[in-house]
Amino acid sequence: MTQQHEKLSAFMDGELNEAEFIDSVKNDSELQAKWRSYHVIRSGLRKEATVMPEIDITAQVAAALENEATVLAPKSKWQSIPGVNKIVPFMRQSGQFAVAASVAAAVILGVQQMNQPAPTEPFTTFQTGGTAQAGLAPVSLEQSQTLRNNDMEALLEKRRQINALLADHEQQLKLKRAEEQSGKTAEDNPNQP
Repeated sequence: MTQQHEKLSAFMDGELNEAEFIDSVKNDSELQAKWRSYHVIRSGLRKEATVMPEIDITAQVAAALENEATVLAPKSKWQSIPGVNKIVPFMRQSGQFAVAASVAAAVILGVQQMNQPAPTEPFTTFQTGGTAQAGLAPVSLEQSQTLRNNDMEALLEKRRQINALLADHEQQLKLKRAEEQSGKTAEDNPNQP
């Protein structure tokens, strides 16, 4: 900070009363700018700021850019990296093969979709040509109902067997409890035969 700036700061704080200094502030544009910025700062610190500070740094930035040294770096070539000369052509070819394979697959799928007949019924059935093939038998509604009835009868029979086993188990438990209780009563009363 220069001596003039220190005097300006002291004058604003009321520590300096020199009439000569006031004349120097009136004649110096740099000191006038500092005077304004000091008043804006003081108003901001006292929370009395009614005017936004006008800060113009464009000239300073332009001057700093002019004084900055220009660094020119040589362009690095990817060909100078070891092994790249062998890999890059291979990658280009494999990329071209991938694109060609994708196009071929799309064409094949498109042709297959176009050559399929349009369905006339909601469900299409397999035509056997009138003869039954080995392992395949025609299925009718009557056969499927018969199979369902047989399955239901088998299921009901299994349930009956399970219920019979559960009932037998409960009877065995009741008998066992009855024997245990009769055994306890016999031990408690040795006089009974």
